[in-house]
Amino acid sequence: MSFQSLKEEGNTQFRDGEFETALKCYSDALLVAETKEEKLVVLKNRSACYLKLEKFQLAVDDATEALNISSYDTKALFRRIQGLENLGQLNLAYTDARRLYQIDKKNKVVGDLCTRLRNVMQVKMFEERSTENRVKSMMKIMFDQRTCDEEKRGKACNNLLVLALDEEGAEEIFREAGPSTFTVMLDDNPIDIKINVLRVMAALSKGHSARSLMILRAVTIGKLCEIMGSKDIEKSEEISNAVFNLVQSIVNALQGDESKELRHKEMDMLADFSRDLFEVMITLRDMLIDTKISADGRDNAIALIAKNIPREDVRNGTNTRTMKFVDVGGLKNLLEVASYGFKIEMSPFPMSSNSRLNCSVAITKLYEDLVSDQARTKWNDHCMAYIKALFGEGESVANMRAMSSITCLLQGPYDCGQIMIGMKGVLETMVAMTATEEEESQVSAVEAIISSTSKHNKATFVVENGTNLLKQLYKNTKSDAVKVRALVGLCKLGSSHGTDVSLRPFADGSTVKLARHCKKFMCQPTATFESKKWAAEGLSFLTLDADVKEDLCHDKKAVQALFELCKTKDKTVMYGVASTLVNCTNTYAKQDDITPEMIQLAKYSKQHVPEEHEHDAPEFAKKRAQMLVDYGMVNALVQLANTDTSIQSDTSKELLCRLFRIVTETEGNRGGVVAAGGGKSLLPLATEGTKAGKRLAAHSLARIAINSDPKIVFPGQKSLECVRVLKQLLHPECEAIETFECLMALTNLASMDDHHRRRIIREQMLCDIESYMLEEHEQLRRAASELMCNMCLSAEFRGIMESPGHDRVKLLVLLLAEDDTDTRKAASGALAMLTDHSEKICKQIRGCCKSWLENLTMVIVDEEIDIALRGLYIIRNIIDQCKFTAEDIVTSQAFEVMMARSRDSNEKKQKLRIVSLEALEILAKHQFIQPTGL
Repeated sequence: MSFQSLKEEGNTQFRDGEFETALKCYSDALLVAETKEEKLVVLKNRSACYLKLEKFQLAVDDATEALNISSYDTKALFRRIQGLENLGQLNLAYTDARRLYQIDKKNKVVGDLCTRLRNVMQVKMFEERSTENRVKSMMKIMFDQRTCDEEKRGKACNNLLVLALDEEGAEEIFREAGPSTFTVMLDDNPIDIKINVLRVMAALSKGHSARSLMILRAVTIGKLCEIMGSKDIEKSEEISNAVFNLVQSIVNALQGDESKELRHKEMDMLADFSRDLFEVMITLRDMLIDTKISADGRDNAIALIAKNIPREDVRNGTNTRTMKFVDVGGLKNLLEVASYGFKIEMSPFPMSSNSRLNCSVAITKLYEDLVSDQARTKWNDHCMAYIKALFGEGESVANMRAMSSITCLLQGPYDCGQIMIGMKGVLETMVAMTATEEEESQVSAVEAIISSTSKHNKATFVVENGTNLLKQLYKNTKSDAVKVRALVGLCKLGSSHGTDVSLRPFADGSTVKLARHCKKFMCQPTATFESKKWAAEGLSFLTLDADVKEDLCHDKKAVQALFELCKTKDKTVMYGVASTLVNCTNTYAKQDDITPEMIQLAKYSKQHVPEEHEHDAPEFAKKRAQMLVDYGMVNALVQLANTDTSIQSDTSKELLCRLFRIVTETEGNRGGVVAAGGGKSLLPLATEGTKAGKRLAAHSLARIAINSDPKIVFPGQKSLECVRVLKQLLHPECEAIETFECLMALTNLASMDDHHRRRIIREQMLCDIESYMLEEHEQLRRAASELMCNMCLSAEFRGIMESPGHDRVKLLVLLLAEDDTDTRKAASGALAMLTDHSEKICKQIRGCCKSWLENLTMVIVDEEIDIALRGLYIIRNIIDQCKFTAEDIVTSQAFEVMMARSRDSNEKKQKLRIVSLEALEILAKHQFIQPTGL
């Protein structure tokens, strides 16, 4: 075809709204254009096509090429302005607009465009100046110690923290103050000011490696750790936690663990931060055994090691950091801290009651990072060398420390702990220590015995000889500390049968008696916290027995004493309390149901067949769960969950997640979870821990988000984080109930605002949602359709629906014929919104499937007024935008239905009549029908 015919065909297609076809014609015309004038015309026309198709960069490129041919062409300039504005490049758009105004001052449209862009630019400049002014004002107040009081300076620091959370504010603060200024602020200032300064630096460091590196080198890791471990100062725990968050932000940024979507400029900087990170690791290692460091500082140092030395996923990267940490003595220092866990008062450096457990968590994560046998052998050699050295001292205290270290390993990497117990002379020393008169010696030995029986098949000697040993200790000792630990050991051995009632190592009723002894310790007012904690540990084993579950749950006083333990800062109670509650509610992980055929086969082959207690039936478990909720379990769970996740084991987190899910299963309990702050507590549980635990926490969040106002449950940006967390429930492996409630929660979140709808798009959930709209399960189809309907409120989503290469419009049209009323309502609502905003979608409906017209007709005759109204809106919109669709509708039954609806005088159906009349008027306007005047 000739240039002229291609250009004219393109113009025709453009006028008809067929922009893709017009684009092809103009592109072909450009190939055969011979003169500059011909190229100029086609480039301008193709730029207009790209603008219609919202391909703004291509529109700008064509307009620029046209301007290279004729620099004063007003059409080319105007189209480049439109493209630049849509790309957000307002400075360039405004420059072009001023140039266009100079060329064509009499054109009102150009004048209005200039004015509008100038106003937008002025607002933007004002906002930039405003941020700059606010930062300068706050900084001036912070440094004015002479005229500004502490309260005013504190408020200024809080305002800076708010500004630092925004990228623009962060840049301005860093430019105005810089790391050296903040270093000065950490010296001679009140504690509250120091804490706020640390929080501001943490916000500045988050996700920004350049700022993080400058802060780290200016302040130094040595000074930060000195502040984190400060003793004998006011609010020492709070300032220690503030430094912990700052160091964590810095390390995250330097290791590249956080998102850099706002800092894409840095992606070109492949800097090596290994030297700085190594210095951080060495400093944290030294903090572990530094006598000048506070207990809070030491615990935070252990938490930083647990979070940052081992890999988050062993499939990514190498274990170089962990091996280096072991080689430089980091493991030895962790064992050194753990060795005083049997009695922290004997430690030469300050320790908390959580310190040994924190070491156990850190050691577990480090051990799991060592995938190869060679690396684990090297690890075991280091542990053996340390423990042999302690036993080699030949002193009572050294033996106690060795046993405490072994206990720490048994609580963490159990296989490593078993190797330590198997060392020559260790078991004999353990038994001998239980026979001494020294309480601390007995305590450390009994704790090791208890920890070693976690896996009975790997601790044969202890299991076979431990029962009589523990019974003798329980009967003869005068120390409550030893007695309660011996009791826990007996509880652990007595629960070795699990939930199988046919295997009981003790006589019938013995476990109930042991449980009553534990409850006696728990409820005794004069009992120490340690005794109560160990009693809870004992119950965590005994409650595998259904009789003990029933007995405990009907003892309100004992249950509430259990919950009281959760209020303390000593989080070593977590596993014991959580395990007890999980056992009582039967929410532990269960094996797949055994089929009758398998039972018969097992009996035939003389294999043992487990038997379940009648009180373990679902109705009993559900009743016990509700009793625990009524006693106050929700508040206890929130208090346990609010522990720093870095010092929780993955197993403990999963136990909490199981309990939250059983609580939220009952709709009436969800409000109590929200009121107690459960929504905030569940978010970190849904992002860290085992795969099963994260799924359980996400399911609980979904249930809360269905019934509650997300703005209340998840204040600030947390509701956006909730969207990301819920994505895991759309995986095909999830149960139908999990996916269904996830879709319902996302529907509620999508109804909030465009930010949440955008987050759903960014998390790439649309394909998953679309697949559930095709599910055979009716409720899943309905929930996915309702979510898709709410997504249609987003302009970005409507743009995605307009793009070619998918069948989402077709799918919505097919869903109009669904039997389920709610699904039809959602599909018709989605199409009504889409056709109201998009000319392209109006044209896509015709011919998207053979039954499109039939389905629309079914909708407008629907008995549900809301559905019929939505159907009429769809028809009104598409006949206004597509003449071919209008022709089809005029000759179909749908036209007759509209005529009937337009004459219906029923007051309840007045909206139907009005929309029908609007549609008929459009048909008359385009001369498809002649108005009768009636």
